[in-house]
Amino acid sequence: MDKILNKDRAVISSMFNSIAGKYDLLNHLLSLGIDKIWRRKLVKFVKSKRPGIVLDLACGTGDLTIALYKAGLKVIGMDIAEGMIDVAKAKCSNFPAEDKLKPEYLLAPAELIPLEDKSVDAVTIAFGIRNFENRNQSFKEIKRVLKSNGYLAILEFATPKNLLWKGMFNIYFFYILPLIGKIISKDSSAYSYLPESVMSFPKYDQFCKELVESGFTDVRYKSLTGGVALLYTARRADN
Repeated sequence: MDKILNKDRAVISSMFNSIAGKYDLLNHLLSLGIDKIWRRKLVKFVKSKRPGIVLDLACGTGDLTIALYKAGLKVIGMDIAEGMIDVAKAKCSNFPAEDKLKPEYLLAPAELIPLEDKSVDAVTIAFGIRNFENRNQSFKEIKRVLKSNGYLAILEFATPKNLLWKGMFNIYFFYILPLIGKIISKDSSAYSYLPESVMSFPKYDQFCKELVESGFTDVRYKSLTGGVALLYTARRADN
């Protein structure tokens, strides 16, 4: 069960707007660059399904959106933090204007996706699902915009099951990471919120059960880096 954290849309967007300028630096630094490997695994899964259009929810500064684009996919990135989207757009500024696959970006919450029913072939979320204000409503919206048999792929942090690895990870995650994040970002709350939000989020089979109860099928997860992150995949039933 989730610990009670303030996931009000305005609070979350304000927090991410405040760290947008340092977000990429901290992501790659604090994960030792492993986050890039995790994203490649998600991209490989999505590309194998040969989607026409991918919706990347909680796209942040566009790392996954752009990785999907570079894999030859048409992607729409969407986020609630305007500052994050501004960074994502800046990363795409040198892409050819005439390129029909060039990423598009939308400023909107996952609870109210401004797209038509059954309009995308896949939905991706990288390290953002735990921040959603209302997951149940978000899943309804994801199912609405997904085509029949379309896929959902989610990357999210977890905690390792191996006790030794879990102990080492927790020292880093709860003490070292927040300190480095605070020093570099100058934000005292964002990088203390991170471990709190991860610990309160359902993991492994518990989150898979939530996806099944929300109407998805073929729900699976793959452990990454010993359980530091998980790749969940699911399919919208053909109905």
